[in-house]
Amino acid sequence: MTDLAQWLSRQPIAADLGSVIASMAAAGADIVEVLEDAPLTGLVGLVGSVNVQGEEQKQLDVVSNDIVLKHLRQNPAVSILVSEELDEAVNLEAGGAYMVATDPLDGSSNLDVNVTVGTIFSVLRANGGLTQPGTAQLAAGYIAYGPATTLVVTVGSGVAVFSLDDEGTFRLTHEDVRVPEASAEFAINTARERFWDAATRGYVAENIAGESGSAGKRYNMRWIGSMVADVHRILMRGGIFLYPLDSETASKGGRLRLLYEANPMAMLMEQAGAGATTGRQRILEVVPTGIHQRVPVILGSSEEVRRVEAWYAKT
Repeated sequence: MTDLAQWLSRQPIAADLGSVIASMAAAGADIVEVLEDAPLTGLVGLVGSVNVQGEEQKQLDVVSNDIVLKHLRQNPAVSILVSEELDEAVNLEAGGAYMVATDPLDGSSNLDVNVTVGTIFSVLRANGGLTQPGTAQLAAGYIAYGPATTLVVTVGSGVAVFSLDDEGTFRLTHEDVRVPEASAEFAINTARERFWDAATRGYVAENIAGESGSAGKRYNMRWIGSMVADVHRILMRGGIFLYPLDSETASKGGRLRLLYEANPMAMLMEQAGAGATTGRQRILEVVPTGIHQRVPVILGSSEEVRRVEAWYAKT
């Protein structure tokens, strides 16, 4: 079975770019070992500090960030790291060609209940500056820590999925993944309905109406509350994920971060034939104004994304 190193060697990319993806995969293999032992070692709960997002940091957030930082420091191809857990960008190897933007442990609020969490990453050219649009990404991916440890990656020529074996090697399990164009599943936090805008209300109401509504079919709602877990489900079987701009998040620009959450997930979705939008703009074309900028995120099966965009166009 093809492993990650063999797959990377066949891709139309520079060897040093492949080495960055390999470094993130190695970091993921280390992180999953820490996660597996955390309930036994007591590495749970809060650190007692708050990150730049204003969110309380869990011990595993900090440990995961340290693991990613360790692996990238060892790679001379990486000169800059942008992380959700760090206020400022970190300068690593001088002269390295690449910048990595990462959420080292997405969904960490779910750790106490053993829900799938993950590491999200984006790779860009270091000489492009800290605030590059998603169209500048050279590679993107995530590592999902669930029943299996899964690496999902794109280098701009489709999406591949790997699973971690007992020997610590990522093995190719799916290549050229395609998100179904149509779906009957949507993922949104319905507890936030009171904050939604008219477009979100209209789209969700159509889905809830089922066969009698204008969508003409019955929908199921799926919401895990871990972006990696929700996106992985959509990547593998279709659906749509919505974290739209609403009255509570409007002052911040949205809930999810552009550089290391929205952009890498949007690149993966588009490479798998799906869509990714803020509702009014393609996510990958948003020009960042800061490394921790937030944006609305709507992504998934292209037919569903077009329906949401149509709602925004008329509201």
